[in-house]
Amino acid sequence: MKMLMIVFRESIAEQIHALMKEYEVTAFTELHNVSGRGETGPTLHFSLSAGANRLILAAIPEQMAYRVIEGLTQYRMEHMRQQAEDTFPLHVFILPCEQVV
Repeated sequence: MKMLMIVFRESIAEQIHALMKEYEVTAFTELHNVSGRGETGPTLHFSLSAGANRLILAAIPEQMAYRVIEGLTQYRMEHMRQQAEDTFPLHVFILPCEQVV
């Protein structure tokens, strides 16, 4: 099992949820108004601002995790090409995951 940690701007939440549905990720935890600073700059601290971040944690089977990563990578690359930019506010991390309780 793998834990996906998906960090993205509030402004693309609808598209991320559509991708999660497309890849049949039906169970996850979502945190709203996550703040931080990274390659796309600092996030805003206003509740539900388009510049605020969200974070999704999804514990899923390994094969599914890599399919989801591929889909999110394609989505990110497509938008970076369209915008002719080197950054896009979507980052995905993968961690080993073992349910203990």
